[in-house]
Amino acid sequence: MGHIKIAKAEGAYDITSADGVLSVKIENTDDIEIVYSGGTKSTIVGTGLAQVDAQLVIDAIDVMDGASGPAPLVELSTKSIVITGAALS
Repeated sequence: MGHIKIAKAEGAYDITSADGVLSVKIENTDDIEIVYSGGTKSTIVGTGLAQVDAQLVIDAIDVMDGASGPAPLVELSTKSIVITGAALS
């Protein structure tokens, strides 16, 4: 399974899947929502995230989709983020 790493403060990171991605978009003004074909989503919550950050996520997913190996580290405009997962409603 391909995944990407999202940089957080103090060298930490969260991971999210790069497989089966249907869309990546800005949601609720400054969150990034990744929607997957299995009826689930990941949301990257952080203050001030913008389309340029969403594009960084898209670029990393393009590298990893269907691949294996070391995941690219995505450095967003803020490292104060939380990634949540949920079923689509």
